[in-house]
Amino acid sequence: MLKTLFFLAALTLTSCSILPGTQTEVLDNATIHNGNNFSIQIPSTWTTNTGLVLPIPKTGSLELALISPEVRYGFSNNLIIMKDSLNGIISSKKYAELNMVQTTKNYLEYTKIQNDLILFSDSDESRVTVFEAKYNPSTPRLKFIQTAKVCGTNVYLIHFSLALDKSPDAYIALAKTFTCK
Repeated sequence: MLKTLFFLAALTLTSCSILPGTQTEVLDNATIHNGNNFSIQIPSTWTTNTGLVLPIPKTGSLELALISPEVRYGFSNNLIIMKDSLNGIISSKKYAELNMVQTTKNYLEYTKIQNDLILFSDSDESRVTVFEAKYNPSTPRLKFIQTAKVCGTNVYLIHFSLALDKSPDAYIALAKTFTCK
């Protein structure tokens, strides 16, 4: 599964900055990002993460790594999308549920805030989990939003890392725009 990939990439990209503007502005100013086999709306001010050396996943690939322009305490809000091949048939919802069981094991501290159904624009149903967590004693506690989307024989893990004072609503709305090509 992507849990190991997610942990390595998220550790590198972990963030805690404040985006300028309101949550509504995040949605109003979103642009469409067209990946190799997917598209998703992203905050228009976020850019591709080129400043950090990202870990190479053991399996699968890192498809997108974006960071907010605002930096606070050395971190920026971010989005990562990882892709892996599936060995069998599984729904987006079931994959997201199984992935979250594994994800909880990667943190020193973990508090689930919400775990809701998410309906993608193609009517595919999954789970979206919002949680606060800490990797180790030296990293700050952050807010995370995570969901999964199955596209044929591939699965995409969509993961936002945010400052604790950020509402997850606008970012969940952006995750819902993920579309397979």
